[in-house]
Amino acid sequence: MTKTRNDYNVIISELGISPFHMMRSAFALIGIIPLLVLFYVIIGKNFLYDLFVGSNGFIVGFAIFISIVGFLYAYKVIDNMVNKLLSYSAERKRSDDEKTELILTVTHDLKTPLTVIKTGIGNMLDGIGGAVSKVHTGIGKLCLDAVDRINEFINEFLNISDRGFIRTNLRRELIDLNHIVKNEVSGISSLAKKNNQNLRYKTRISDSSLWADRPKISRAVMNLLSNAVKYTPPGGKINVALSGDEYTLKIAVMNTGPGILPDELGKIFTKYERLKEHYGVEGTGLGLSIVKDIVDLHKGHLGVKSEPGKETEFEIVLPKDLRTENRARR
Repeated sequence: MTKTRNDYNVIISELGISPFHMMRSAFALIGIIPLLVLFYVIIGKNFLYDLFVGSNGFIVGFAIFISIVGFLYAYKVIDNMVNKLLSYSAERKRSDDEKTELILTVTHDLKTPLTVIKTGIGNMLDGIGGAVSKVHTGIGKLCLDAVDRINEFINEFLNISDRGFIRTNLRRELIDLNHIVKNEVSGISSLAKKNNQNLRYKTRISDSSLWADRPKISRAVMNLLSNAVKYTPPGGKINVALSGDEYTLKIAVMNTGPGILPDELGKIFTKYERLKEHYGVEGTGLGLSIVKDIVDLHKGHLGVKSEPGKETEFEIVLPKDLRTENRARR
């Protein structure tokens, strides 16, 4: 019971007000009304003796008794309800805290093997194990870049508060969006090549400067590309294009494949949502929801259009200067 009350105190402190105090105050105010009515009847209309001993005395006494019993019963019912709600909230909070602690612990423990991997690849590229060809050097550098990105995600995750991983405050800086997209395309190109997929990237603008959070934008692009590679069949095409105008920059990722049915387009950005026709493909249902959260955080727009059995295209529209209140044109 003590632990439960302590958990209640944590929830109440987060709410900033005690529901028990609110309930008691409400019942106190409610209780004043019948007392005032009774006071008016006694003082204004009848003497106390006549009221209870007269012909209507039994009725008045019974009515007052029923009112008191009903008042106390209602208080007990609502008190139990508040207790159950607080108990549920406390249980959920404990569960969330345990999950967060577990995730943080596992995430932290990943840093050591990643450091070992990075060191090993670095030693290999330095020729410690023997001569390294240009092809192997290129592959090794891609692996090092991937390790660095994972380390960035881990560091960001370890520094978060209860505001959430994606929706932490933006670290705005002037970035080159073309450079970011090109790097992500290069990083996933080996996987596309292994799957016999034709991956192409085109830039249609000369200035791709953007005020944004570089790690988050990089993660959004990576998830879109990963999604395209995942659902493109062998021999299929993946076209990535960067364009824009005076106020916005647009990233379009088109891939051939099964597509998405019209009545299911609204589901794809929901966390853990997997479409029935995609159950055979490995995934968690988180990638696109992460992309949407990042785009929304940048006051941008994420759109999708698809022709079932033919192709699907995702488009991210971002305002060039997030320091202003201008929103991306839709």
